[in-house]
Amino acid sequence: MEERIYITELKIKRKTLLITIKHSGSVSTLQACTHFCNAWLDHTHAFPVSQSGTDTLQCSIDISSLETNEGDWEFFLYDKDSGISYTPTLSNQCRLSLLLGRHYIRSSGLLYFPMGGSAHKLLIRCRHWQKYDRLSHRIKELTAFIIYKLFGRFLKKEHIWLVYEKYCITAQENGFYFFEYCMKHEKKHVFFILDKSSPQWEYMQKYHENIIPFLSFRHILYLLCADLYISPDARYHAYAWKPMPNPITRELNRKKLLFLQHGVTAMKKVDHLFGAKGSSPVSYFVTTSEMEQKIITDNFGYTAEQVPVLGFPRWDGLQDTSDPAHPVILLMPTWRSWLEGQDDETFRQSSYYQHYSRLLNNPELQDCLCRHHLKLAFYIHPKLREFISSFHSDDSQIELISFNSVPLHELLMKCSLMITDYSSACWDAYYMKKPILFYQFDLEQYNKTNGSYINMEHDLFGDRCMHQSDLIQFIEEYANNHFHEKSKYADMRKEYFSYQDHNNCQRTYEYIKSQGF
Repeated sequence: MEERIYITELKIKRKTLLITIKHSGSVSTLQACTHFCNAWLDHTHAFPVSQSGTDTLQCSIDISSLETNEGDWEFFLYDKDSGISYTPTLSNQCRLSLLLGRHYIRSSGLLYFPMGGSAHKLLIRCRHWQKYDRLSHRIKELTAFIIYKLFGRFLKKEHIWLVYEKYCITAQENGFYFFEYCMKHEKKHVFFILDKSSPQWEYMQKYHENIIPFLSFRHILYLLCADLYISPDARYHAYAWKPMPNPITRELNRKKLLFLQHGVTAMKKVDHLFGAKGSSPVSYFVTTSEMEQKIITDNFGYTAEQVPVLGFPRWDGLQDTSDPAHPVILLMPTWRSWLEGQDDETFRQSSYYQHYSRLLNNPELQDCLCRHHLKLAFYIHPKLREFISSFHSDDSQIELISFNSVPLHELLMKCSLMITDYSSACWDAYYMKKPILFYQFDLEQYNKTNGSYINMEHDLFGDRCMHQSDLIQFIEEYANNHFHEKSKYADMRKEYFSYQDHNNCQRTYEYIKSQGF
């Protein structure tokens, strides 16, 4: 059984994090270690430990010795003789100090700061400096928190519903469609959080009384006082992304969340995130079919009552706008967790980049597009959006589309064929009865890192391939039959969708009301 060891104090001295640990054992063979939490990058560093009292250890982490990749570093102690590792936990006093203080090191545009991870273990997070890291924002946070504690009970009487989407930067997903429905039926106490830099900001001003600017004082106060969050994304997307420890994000975890989902849960295992005992648990988990509901109840630890079959609000607005005279192929791979936040050089070394870069410049693909008068739109996942400039194609038939420059639902409605690997956006195309191709060149690695709830070889509703030559052959086949969906995949639709109507928003609204909100 692992010995309980506590971190009692954290201090910053120039570029060094000083850690004080309560530990009564011998230190002669102990060393402190940091390990980078990334499935692809294997970085580990050892640091000396010294004894400063009968039961007190100290170690110094020189930040300049860590690689400059965005992500989290785990901290642990390692006994070189026994091979046993110990994970110190943050003491209550230390956790309070992190919440109320500002412990960080800023170096070359990067920010390093200590924080509490799962089970209160110490993590050292590295990311780029953001505007919300300024002292002025910390003062705003603490002021809003104090007002909430003193007067929040009065604002709570409004029974606020807060709607938001990924990073609070978009208004085009399940959250947006449900919000628009509410503006027609329940306008008074439903609000949408949106960054002023969002491409949808101007459009959303027709609801200006119900739009809350991202990171405004009102945003923080309403986050604390709301009865219910409604979103296709996790709680943390409702506020500053990966912030330094603060009292606001601590309160977020106590709020009820109706999770609208970004996409159908099937091809990517996410119970470690959104499960009842995961890092981002939810209160209510919206699903699209009895099949998906069973996946959630079997793997996530929720009851069937918490997992209503309602359908996605955004599907109310879906309609096939593809033009048979000008077919468009949408190429939309999903992200890779081990590449998020990395630098351009690291990204270019990945098999993900190399495969899609070769595909965009494949002469056989370009010849196929030319012969059939096809356009191909390459849309990169939002979490890898900064890497769109790494790709290029000299072919005028291929367009590289950056995140938020064109609403995703417009691309999905306009395309005649969708190509993806594991992206849940394929369910939208399938809902509109469009053919899907699954290009899964890294399935083995994907299964090790993510995994799936369905069998990729037997349960997919589209043709699957692992090689570019096969992918191009399938494109030829669909171009020759005018992009008609194959009957064997059409027959699977009734199992995957319980509803194929335009009443998803209404069902969602009625469910929320039935829960007493």
